[in-house]
Amino acid sequence: MFSVLRGQYGLLWAGQTVSLIGDSIFLVAFTWQIAVEWKRPALLGALLGARVLAELMSLGLGGWIIDRVPRRTTVLITDALRGFLLLALAAELHRPVPVAALALLVAAFGLLTGLFRPALLAYVPEVVARERLAAANSLLALSQQTSVVLGPAIGAGLVGLGSATTALRLDGVSFLVAAVATYPLVHRRPASTTGGVLAQTAEGFRAARRVSWVGGSIVLFSLVNIGTISAERLALPRAAEERFGALGGYGAMLVAIGVGSALAAVVVGRSSQRRQPGRTAYGGLLLFSAATLGFGLASGVVAAVAIGLAFGFGQQMCELLWTTGLQQNAPDRLLGRISAVDQFGSFLFLPLSFAFGGLLLQSVEPDLVLVAAGAGGLLAAAIGLSLPALHCWLPFPDDLTGLRRAARRTSAPIPAPTMPPIPGPAARAERSESRAQP
Repeated sequence: MFSVLRGQYGLLWAGQTVSLIGDSIFLVAFTWQIAVEWKRPALLGALLGARVLAELMSLGLGGWIIDRVPRRTTVLITDALRGFLLLALAAELHRPVPVAALALLVAAFGLLTGLFRPALLAYVPEVVARERLAAANSLLALSQQTSVVLGPAIGAGLVGLGSATTALRLDGVSFLVAAVATYPLVHRRPASTTGGVLAQTAEGFRAARRVSWVGGSIVLFSLVNIGTISAERLALPRAAEERFGALGGYGAMLVAIGVGSALAAVVVGRSSQRRQPGRTAYGGLLLFSAATLGFGLASGVVAAVAIGLAFGFGQQMCELLWTTGLQQNAPDRLLGRISAVDQFGSFLFLPLSFAFGGLLLQSVEPDLVLVAAGAGGLLAAAIGLSLPALHCWLPFPDDLTGLRRAARRTSAPIPAPTMPPIPGPAARAERSESRAQP
């Protein structure tokens, strides 16, 4: 698994690991500065909403850039620009600044992040052999889990010392380090594309729709996200207070989720090519959903830890297999746009999930929210496991349009390609959210 770091991917991974830790530091400092020091939680909510909307716009309309511009260039430029934006933000946050200027900086960060994430996913196959993609993605997942532990601890320490702006500057520098690490890596000219911007953007959505395992899974996972994100982020803390030992139990539960995710990353990274990755990914969704339901029924710290391990393991396995499936099966000329469409689907219902979930929890017990979200996920997993069109991840046809016309003439079914596991349903959207915060 770790042998993949010996090549150029090692440099890419090191830079992105530094950036991930910087992101986690920034999340603590930014939220504390505005919500606590400035005492403006409503402004914080508005800024985070502006970031999400900007990212959605970038994912929906900017995927064509990733397939037209060299992907190394996109990764490098978006990292560098985000670093400079955060340094500018740190220079302003020592005093209240005009809301419009702050919102502009945060929105610009969201736009750049919306380009960066699918660009990175599409760039990894350019520096890693196909059979080692699972190991490469698993190492990035391990870096993510490490950043979740180290970043907030460092950020809280700096804020406690009265150095919130220092924490922001560290995150800005971490992005610049990632950009420098990307600079010497190989890059290749993208495959030739035809048509205007709107035509190329529409081609990505059409390709996802016509490849049944991709389009169907994206829709299915996006719907699951509505319930699972609300359950994990809003209902779970209240359930922990009532049945899992309050704050100490909640902390133990989060640690267990992280450990489960790390174990899944190691298992996926060390395993050989799976014969049916789609079935295994939906099996991960099944485990994740069963754990969500379990949080709504069980009680006690021991149960919380055991369920948390299953929750993190299933979520991470689904996410990693989905990401690797896209990289291995989508054609290079479409991979950037397909990745953008996938993440667009994960983000699309994020604001709705938080808004609806918050209102729901004011009148419904958190246990019911967890049970309902888990039951919805189990239904989605059962659908995915029962329909070959969703769990048989086949390479994209060379000519989607021609294949579609031929299928209509012969009444033959169209082969189904692959589809990604939503970072456990809630996982990818939630991780993406924390990684991209301003």
